[in-house]
Amino acid sequence: MEYVVSTCHDGVFHITLNNPDMRNALSIAMFDAIDTGLNQVDDKTRVVLLCGEGEVFCSGFDMKACVDDLAVLEQYILRLSSLIRSLRRIPVPVVVAAHGAAIAGGCAVLTGCDFVVGSAEGKYGYPVHQLGISPAVTIPTLFQKIGCGRARALVMSGELLNGTDAFRVGLLTHLENSDEQVGTRAIELANSLAQKPSLALQATKRWLNELDGSLDDKLFDLPANDSSGSIDDETKELLNQLWKK
Repeated sequence: MEYVVSTCHDGVFHITLNNPDMRNALSIAMFDAIDTGLNQVDDKTRVVLLCGEGEVFCSGFDMKACVDDLAVLEQYILRLSSLIRSLRRIPVPVVVAAHGAAIAGGCAVLTGCDFVVGSAEGKYGYPVHQLGISPAVTIPTLFQKIGCGRARALVMSGELLNGTDAFRVGLLTHLENSDEQVGTRAIELANSLAQKPSLALQATKRWLNELDGSLDDKLFDLPANDSSGSIDDETKELLNQLWKK
């Protein structure tokens, strides 16, 4: 199965999550495929456009794979941290079409992107405490995107925001009325960015990353390691209750 489809057209490098039957859940295979796609970004790339097939952008981790082996969940968290910083550190702008829903790890992916297009009817947030999992891995870039106060409330409450509220707090940068309009708007935005002077955009992103701490591995490593290390028997019990009924 091809978990990610990558194409390039007029300087826009498209990366499409391609496991709609699993709501584009983040598995080891999906992480590997996304990394492979990102590694194909080259000097001809002016913008990266990230999107997903099916009803939602990304439903979070593939939790069924973790029921019998919590080490898989630890790997997920560390791989997610690596993916977030990769998206942030790619020298060109990254646009994401977050239609339908971006939940937990899927929502964390949004925070690594520069432009986030979503819909008013979408769902966004981190409802993972009920599984005994900390969403701390997302905090560095979530702080940058929506501010400390709002980030604190969102990750501690586990609240799911609709698109209108996600746009209001700054999680989304662009809001469309429906899921159908999200992809079109994201493509328009990516094409518009691709037509701008690339070196100027890259210099802008480089200095944003320099000044907001995005180049500091310690900023990402500490919460990721602590989050992955906080998984215990309670997490295993909760997972079994949900997937081994």
